[in-house]
Amino acid sequence: MFVAGEGATRIDVRSVWFLLLYASDLLEKLTGETREHLLRGERDNDLLDALADVLASRVERRIRTMLARGYRRRVEPLTRVRGRIDHLGTARGQLMQSGRVLCRYDEQTVDLPRYRSMLVTLRRASRRAVSVDVRRRCLTTAQILERSGVSPVDPTPAQLSKEQFGHFDAEDRTLLALSALVRDMCAPEHSPGEAELPAILRDEHALRRLFEQAVRGFYRHHLGPRGYSVRAERRPWPATGDPADLAFLPNLNADVVIRGHGEQVILECKFAPIFTHHQGKAMIKPGYVRQLVSYASVFRGEFAGATHAVLLGARVDSSPGRDLDIVIDGILFAVRQVDLAAGPAEIRTALAAAASVRADV
Repeated sequence: MFVAGEGATRIDVRSVWFLLLYASDLLEKLTGETREHLLRGERDNDLLDALADVLASRVERRIRTMLARGYRRRVEPLTRVRGRIDHLGTARGQLMQSGRVLCRYDEQTVDLPRYRSMLVTLRRASRRAVSVDVRRRCLTTAQILERSGVSPVDPTPAQLSKEQFGHFDAEDRTLLALSALVRDMCAPEHSPGEAELPAILRDEHALRRLFEQAVRGFYRHHLGPRGYSVRAERRPWPATGDPADLAFLPNLNADVVIRGHGEQVILECKFAPIFTHHQGKAMIKPGYVRQLVSYASVFRGEFAGATHAVLLGARVDSSPGRDLDIVIDGILFAVRQVDLAAGPAEIRTALAAAASVRADV
């Protein structure tokens, strides 16, 4: 458990894992029983172990099908010519006296940034996983990678950004995404150590973005198969006038829009307190009310079916408010809070209830 964000939001570490899973695009790349177990919440209490085990097994399979190879530039003195001779370097080092020449050549290697990242992640997971079997499997897979020629040196983000994937190594892209997710889940506690806490646990803006992406991902995976579209939407105000004047208007940025079966739900996520005190009375923050009313009114004008709106906030300690259901200008507005200090199962239930303003999950 740690405290973050405005209003001191308490967050269970397992809940962070839950948010990270749904905020990523990994569930779209997984198939079979693994994906179904994750979607049904059967591994919510040991998500790190579940995903670390998947990473280890898929890396093992990748090794058996042969790792992708790249090239790296080598410059070294040799007793026979390989590649191009560096005449100036050979003369400067007086290498000819010992029967050598300085050669520059490209060498095939599996020591690519993608595999180095996977190796380092597996080693971290072998220390952070709870299950002894998962720890052992991660460590064994990391050792196999190292024996295959991959060095245990963590690549920089710049090196990873230069990785190129072809048709025959497309699996590596999924493995890299899975590796990044497991690495974030291996975040240490707030205590001294060799690894830094990921920015997502230190930056309120990153946590806010994570909350929004996770909520959107949850509804997309659970409502999408039932015929609903779930996406973030941006659109301009339905205003007229001089284009130079209209350019000063901000866009409408809806966090989550659930649409289908003749209805739409406009859902606004707030990783911050949604209630405040004014003259001794608890009330919804006025700016949030105006924002949601504006969004729902504009979106309703462009949709033939029913429109509903939900203000979804992360519950903070001593929140003065409660769940509310209000009708404003013929639009049903719901105010809901998700307690991130609870476990993933409780968060699933809260998110399902928030969307059930009309659309049942």
